[in-house]
Amino acid sequence: MREISVNIKSAATKRNKIKTVTVPYDEGITDVKGLIEATVAWFVKDYNQRRENSELLIALTSEQIEDKAAQGKISFGVNYGNKDADVSKATADALEAFSDGIVVIFADDRRLQRLDESIDITDIHNLTFIKLTMLAGRMW
Repeated sequence: MREISVNIKSAATKRNKIKTVTVPYDEGITDVKGLIEATVAWFVKDYNQRRENSELLIALTSEQIEDKAAQGKISFGVNYGNKDADVSKATADALEAFSDGIVVIFADDRRLQRLDESIDITDIHNLTFIKLTMLAGRMW
């Protein structure tokens, strides 16, 4: 296992904060597709575990309340639905988003371009996933 720092930025927050999470990766990953699949699997597992443990009441700091207000909803991060995230659907969506150019991935300083692009997971120290969004306006 190789632990890599993954940078996360929520486009919905008004502050320019980037959260870093350490994610374990199997050293057998050899291409971008495998990297995306492993990343999605870890985050889905983490989400589902948090959903199971969400019955604990948490207090929000004033900074968290401001961030959530900017998003338009102040909540405790509790998922009131009864469904776990589906790893196969999430993986398919992530692969499509990368292929369509909606998500950009940087491994350290290098932008990853294609799903079949070879990577050496042991040389990567930092991953950054950026979700691009369309500017508001009308479609033509």
